[in-house]
Amino acid sequence: MIKTMTIPKTQVVGQSFAPARTISVMRGFAQGPAGSFFKSNHPIMVEIEGLRLLNPSQIEDLLHSRRCLEEVKMLIEEEADPTYICRGNIRIENSYYRLVNVDLSRQESGRTLKADLADPLDRDEGLLYTDAEDDFIGQIEVKEVGGTANGRLFLSRGIYSGRYAVRLEDSWEARY
Repeated sequence: MIKTMTIPKTQVVGQSFAPARTISVMRGFAQGPAGSFFKSNHPIMVEIEGLRLLNPSQIEDLLHSRRCLEEVKMLIEEEADPTYICRGNIRIENSYYRLVNVDLSRQESGRTLKADLADPLDRDEGLLYTDAEDDFIGQIEVKEVGGTANGRLFLSRGIYSGRYAVRLEDSWEARY
């Protein structure tokens, strides 16, 4: 049986995917839900990766200039101002959710992560996200200051529906 998959054009160059680099892996707890008599700490992990956008015409020009593949790769990696889009996932206990509309920014006072949560995903699911706003079931927003990220998590449905206070240990890795 063949599955139909929609793969965004920005993620594909020729027959291969654009290079992705892990930007951040944060682990911690979500305490809540808010307003509940029985609040508990749920272990969470947030993984963010940067997907490097490549210009197909630039790559084609480099390949036609009789350079070897390793040289082309090196020239692409040395690009002065590469463009990245972010994507990721969040694990709450043993449930995984895709993060979409990821905004990872750096400010003088620290770093901020804002993202929408899409429907729960199976680990084998792949790139099946439809980009419909109806798929959003929550939102996470955290701000990192001094090695710890604090913020909030909201889920509108599912077994973890509610509002949570989030505390994550910092492991921001990228030069993003």
